[in-house]
Amino acid sequence: MSESESLVCPNCSERSPAGYILCPYCGFDLTKIVRARERVRVTFREKLLRIWRSFFDPRESKRLFNEIGVNPDRLGALIVLYFVSVAYGFRLSAFFFISANTSWHDWHFLFFIIAPWIIAIAFIILAIFGWIISSLIVWLIAKTLGGKASFRDTQGIVGYSFGPLIPASIIISLLITFLGPRLDVGTITSTTWTHYTLFEILYIPFLGLTAYHCGNGIRTAHLLNEYYSYGISGILTLIYIVLFLLPNFL
Repeated sequence: MSESESLVCPNCSERSPAGYILCPYCGFDLTKIVRARERVRVTFREKLLRIWRSFFDPRESKRLFNEIGVNPDRLGALIVLYFVSVAYGFRLSAFFFISANTSWHDWHFLFFIIAPWIIAIAFIILAIFGWIISSLIVWLIAKTLGGKASFRDTQGIVGYSFGPLIPASIIISLLITFLGPRLDVGTITSTTWTHYTLFEILYIPFLGLTAYHCGNGIRTAHLLNEYYSYGISGILTLIYIVLFLLPNFL
């Protein structure tokens, strides 16, 4: 065994074989040292590719979030949050657009195109706050169950897992724009909100995919079994459903 394939335990100074996360001599946790050796710099292009893969091909979830779990980054997660904010801005703009009872040829269409980017600037603050709280919940539960990752690493995993909410908001905004007038969503009445909540239901499968992504990342980064990992991400998803979706149906 070459020296490059082994690790020197900082607790007992013995050499541990490659692949060990606990020193075989004293039981010291070597996780941080192993991860520090495995990590490489993630380029900006690779960050964008991670975001694209997070919602373009769900079948790649385990492979993608294995990579993110081993080598997470928070800048990519912040980019995800901004795109989520822009996509959510399109959803709000779609509702305001049809509420004005206007046509595609009016100047309001320009508002529909520009407004989401302005709304995103304000919404990103709320999104970052939700990201920090969500990451803290996941990290605390994982640590209680014996998780190994740091809070910063957990932030990277949770942030990237929000990727599916980008196409979700865009799809919903398009449906509101084209189907809203037929359901009289443009008139603010109790019936309006009943119809409007029909579009909100579409968030649920995308939130399920978010939970699946997050569970895969937790499993790799925190070295927890699948039951714990998916259980933690499932709890996070239920919190979002209760806080943001359930009130629309009451």
